[in-house]
Amino acid sequence: MKKSIIICLIFSIAFLSTKKQEIDTRLIGNWKLVDWYDDIPRDINNDGNLSTDLFSQWNGCKKQSTLILLEDHSGKIIYTGKINNPKCPTDYSSGSFFTTESWEITDENSLRFIGDDYYDTYEIIELNSNFLILKGSGFMTCCDSDISYFTGGYLKFKKE
Repeated sequence: MKKSIIICLIFSIAFLSTKKQEIDTRLIGNWKLVDWYDDIPRDINNDGNLSTDLFSQWNGCKKQSTLILLEDHSGKIIYTGKINNPKCPTDYSSGSFFTTESWEITDENSLRFIGDDYYDTYEIIELNSNFLILKGSGFMTCCDSDISYFTGGYLKFKKE
């Protein structure tokens, strides 16, 4: 009996490890941010209009960007917008980038960025050869007073 429990445990661990590796492999690449939405209508830019379409209410620097997740589990957010966007750092131009924290896949099927003293975790809602949808938006939308620092909703990326 003990032998069969141990064998089941070994197979379960191997299966979880294989599943994490599959997700890991599918995540590696370039992901263009194409949408940000929520189930609940919100007025994140305080213009008096509620909408589930958060992307249209947001004009932050990272709105026009591509998330790049690399094999070594590092990452970048590359700006693809116009020069002199007032929402970006001074002299920021297309091709400039922010470096992300290192990332990993959790056992709970989530993408986690690992900071110096924190974890920033996003549930993977959908991942296929064309799209990635994450629950939460903090690593892309945080620190923006124009949208009341809102970091909820769902981010949708298209594979490039």
